[in-house]
Order: sequence, then C-alpha cells, then structure tokens
Amino acid sequence: MAENIFERYQKQLLFKPIGLKGQQKLGKSRVGILGVGALGSNLASICARSGIGRLVLVDSDQVELSNLQRQMLFDESDIGCSKAISAADKLSRINSEISIEAFCERLDARNFRDLFGNCDLLLDGTDNFASRFIMNQQAIELGIPWVHSAVTASSGQSMFIMPGKTACLRCLIPDTDAPAEFPTVHNSGVITPIVTIIASISAAAALRFLVEKHIDYDLKYYDAWDHRFSSVAINRDKSCPHCRSF
Repeated sequence: MAENIFERYQKQLLFKPIGLKGQQKLGKSRVGILGVGALGSNLASICARSGIGRLVLVDSDQVELSNLQRQMLFDESDIGCSKAISAADKLSRINSEISIEAFCERLDARNFRDLFGNCDLLLDGTDNFASRFIMNQQAIELGIPWVHSAVTASSGQSMFIMPGKTACLRCLIPDTDAPAEFPTVHNSGVITPIVTIIASISAAAALRFLVEKHIDYDLKYYDAWDHRFSSVAINRDKSCPHCRSF
C-alpha cells in the first residue's frame, strides 16, 4: 500500500480526522463481515475502497436474480455463484492491495473463533436475528467490538457494540422478545436507498473506531421514505445474560 497510498486515497487523506496516520491504521486493520448480501456487499465495498487492509467475508448463500435490486457488488453473471467468493473477486479488482478471505460457511458458535477470532472489528451484514444473536454472544465472549445493522421496508438501524462498555443486542432485544415475529425483508420487502444509507452509517462508525477508537453509544434509526432520523441512547441491561459478566 505504501507505493500508491497518496494516489489511491488522495481525497480520504485530505480528510483531517483520517489523514496519513489514520489511513495507515486502516491498512493494518482486520475486519470481518457476516453476510455479503444487501448490507454486507455495501459494507464490504466501502471497507475495500477505504483501504481496510484485511477483510474476512462469510456467507453460505448464492447469488439470486432478486438480489440484484439491492446487492451492489453483483451482476447477472454472478447468479448461482457463491456470494462470498463473488464478492471477494469483485473487491480484489476494486482494490488489489488489500487481503480478502472468503468463506462459504454458515456461522455458528463452533466456527466463530476460527473465522473471526483475529478481527479488530465485526460488521453485521445479515438478514436475520438468529445469526445476529450468535455474533452478539460470541463477540462479547471474545471481547470483539461489532456494528449491528438491520433494514426492512424503508427503515433501518445501526448500533455500535463494545463488549463491557455499551449495551449489546440482547440489551436492545431481550430473550423474551420473539424475533421470528419481527418484520423482515422476506415479509415486508426493502427499498435500495435504505440499504445504502444504513450501510454507510455503520461503515462510518467502523472507520472512526478503527482510526480514533471512538465508541458511539446511541442506536441510529432512519426511515428513507419519510426522511425521519433519530438517535436513541440504549442503556446496558444489568440482567442481560451476555453483559452481566462485565
């Protein structure tokens, strides 16, 4: 990266909060992305273009025609192919100077450490809460910060989770709630703008953490159809089964 850093990241280097030192920090960072669909492909694209040095992509699904409406890294030639491998191929052509690992696996408690154990930060690109709760529990146990992202219909949310400091996903959604009854893209649809907006909010939080170790304690919510934005402080739940060890 040293040879091309000033040319490739010229405009990003001019942004004072990043600058050369921040860009070098990004280049040394390792970020894991669970799910490389709508949110994940946008997150991965931003990370690669921003110069995050090592990316780990995990997704067991294949590209379908219906994905192309919102999953920015794919085109018709990718239909039937692995999302993780196709995304890694596209990203390597966008930025050949970074390292990208792609895994066509479904995440569970048994393979989490092998896939994401050495990451500095994790990003949520999934479309279901079952996977998110696995990430939440495992990331907290390993002390890895992560950024939760979710979209459905025209709205979405983003929340930075730092084990031991911020609320976690279970503080936001207790065990007593029934995620199976939540609106999803499968029963409520989704429009493309909210995907790119929430991915950008989460990616910005990720970049700022990697550069400045800044922690955002508020959940960010946005509705792209009504143009409504809110930022809500989420307190840690003392009874949370994942957080109470801290």
